Amino acid sequence: VSTQSTGSSGINAEYGDKMELEYGTDFSYWYNVDQDRLHPAVRAKFRKHKYDEETEEFVVNACNISYFKHVSDNFFSLFLVPFLGATSRNAILNRGVMFVGSSMLFEAMLEPCLHRDSLLDIGAGSGNVTEKLASGFTEVFVTETCPQMVNRLTARGYTVLGIENWVERSYSVISCLNVLDRCHRPLEMLQSMYNCLKEGGGMAIIALVLPYNGSVEVGQEWVAQEEPLPIRGISFEQQLSYFCNYILQPMGFQLSYVTKVPYLCTGDLHNKYYSLSDGLIAATVPPEDEVHNGGETVVDNRPEHTDSSVEE
Repeated sequence: VSTQSTGSSGINAEYGDKMELEYGTDFSYWYNVDQDRLHPAVRAKFRKHKYDEETEEFVVNACNISYFKHVSDNFFSLFLVPFLGATSRNAILNRGVMFVGSSMLFEAMLEPCLHRDSLLDIGAGSGNVTEKLASGFTEVFVTETCPQMVNRLTARGYTVLGIENWVERSYSVISCLNVLDRCHRPLEMLQSMYNCLKEGGGMAIIALVLPYNGSVEVGQEWVAQEEPLPIRGISFEQQLSYFCNYILQPMGFQLSYVTKVPYLCTGDLHNKYYSLSDGLIAATVPPEDEVHNGGETVVDNRPEHTDSSVEE
């Protein structure tokens, strides 16, 4: 999970303060989707999630971080700016903690998975989200480019693989949570994931911030992706439909679960927490005979570039 300060890459995030909790705000809007605007194949797999106990716990904890903690983090972060990028600073200060989904949600998504031998979490960050996925797996592997985060992952007992050699193994499940918009070649990563999943039941769990706005942290700067995802559409529903139906399925992935969740991050001196909208998708690799002999994979007949075309 990317740990950049929300907004540093040009994405406009929702933000919240303690007053929302005190007055009992209904957070159900985080999960709302106009299902009539989803492609039928995506709509058939869509499951509406809800504000659950683990999500509430994260938000409450974020709102209870002391003012002194935020002040001290801000001071030391400014001191480290000349030397380290945002992700490294956050790792050292243990701030910018992320939340994607609860253990209950991930367990529901993993239910069709036929194998629970090995999990690979790509871009695992501090490992907080990995922990919610890892239950029941014999082996847990992770990748991470930030050295400070690697140290934290190692301390948790996870096997850290290099960003080049993870493709040399096969896995029961590969999670790629909010990484596709933070790497240079997301299509290449998706294809590598497909190739490394165990045939006939291997599963990918993918989270992608939508609307899509890709950039990559290089040192202390954010730069454009070299080969961004060719996502079309404007709204969350249009882009989610396009990503699932015209990027994932032509690769061979079969959708098994699609939902919308908030991508939450603990806050700073300005706001108690930040929120972006995530499309969260589980997709499986079918047996080889289904791929070659009339399985459910979708022919890549992408529509012309019109905003409404991805809805039908």
